[in-house]
Amino acid sequence: MEEDEKRGNHFSEDPFTRMMFGSKAMDTNKENQPDQNSSNDYEELMNSIDQLVESAKGLKPYFQKFYPMIEQLWKKK
Repeated sequence: MEEDEKRGNHFSEDPFTRMMFGSKAMDTNKENQPDQNSSNDYEELMNSIDQLVESAKGLKPYFQKFYPMIEQLWKKK
């Protein structure tokens, strides 16, 4: 038995373990996926950041109008 484990031959997993934790074959596939999607994720992240910056620039005039009102509320407390 010890020789089989050293060679990488493991006993098959029981159904409960596969249901709760997934099979080892699924784990190896998941390890390869981040390499393929990493460039897509980076592009999506940069696009999202760009959209947030543009939105903040568009909302800046509104913040400037409402900031004095908010300051008055803070002073009253």
